[in-house]
Amino acid sequence: MIKELLQELLSTAFGNWTPNDGCTDAEVTAAEDRLGIRLPDAMRDYYAAAGRHPELMGMSGHEHTLRVSAPEHLSIEDGHLVFCGENRELTQWSVRPDDVNWPDPRVHGRSEPGGKWFSESRKMSCFLVNVAARQALRSFPHQATCRIHQQQLGVVESLLGYLGSHEMQKGGHWLSFIDPTRRVLASYSYNTDTLRVAAVDPTALESLHERSGLPLRLT
Repeated sequence: MIKELLQELLSTAFGNWTPNDGCTDAEVTAAEDRLGIRLPDAMRDYYAAAGRHPELMGMSGHEHTLRVSAPEHLSIEDGHLVFCGENRELTQWSVRPDDVNWPDPRVHGRSEPGGKWFSESRKMSCFLVNVAARQALRSFPHQATCRIHQQQLGVVESLLGYLGSHEMQKGGHWLSFIDPTRRVLASYSYNTDTLRVAAVDPTALESLHERSGLPLRLT
C-alpha cells in the first residue's frame, strides 16, 4: 500500500533505505496480540518501512511536531486505537473501533485526551505518508517556507511530483511533494497556507526558488 512510497521517501531524504529502518513482523504481531486486534494494512506498512527510523518516528531530537507511536506504545482509549500524537500539544489521532479492521481506515483526531473526536483524514495511508514527509523534511540541512494560496499549488505541481499521487492525498489537511533526483521534499498545509521546502543540496533549493518564482524564505 504505502511501504514502497516510504522507502522512496527515506532513500531521498537519507540516501538509502534498509530493512533495519522498519519493525519486524514479530514486533507488530506482539502489539496486535496485546491489543487484541489486527492493525490496518496502512499502519503495518508504516512500521515495516519506518518503524525504527528515528526521524520518521520523531525520536531524533529534531523539532518534530508529530510522533507516530511505536508498536509497543499503541493504546486503546475510549475504544479508539490511538497511534499518533503531537510533541508539544495534547492532540491525538486514532482509528475508530468500527474501522480498525479496514486496510485503510479514516483517521480521527482530538485536541486533548478525553475530548471529542473529529474526522481528520479520509484515509490512514494519506495521513501517514504526509506525517512521514513532514518528519523527514525537518531533518534536511536546507529549508525554506512561504505562504501561498491553494490556487498557486499548480506552480509546485509543475516542478515537484506528489509523494504517491494527488488522488491518494485527497481528503487530508496536507499535501506532500518529492523530487528524488534532486533530493527535494515539500509539504503544504491547507490550514495555514504554508509551503515548506527542504533539500540536501542548497543549490537545489536555490534552483527551485528561481524556477518557481515563489517567495521562499530560508529558515
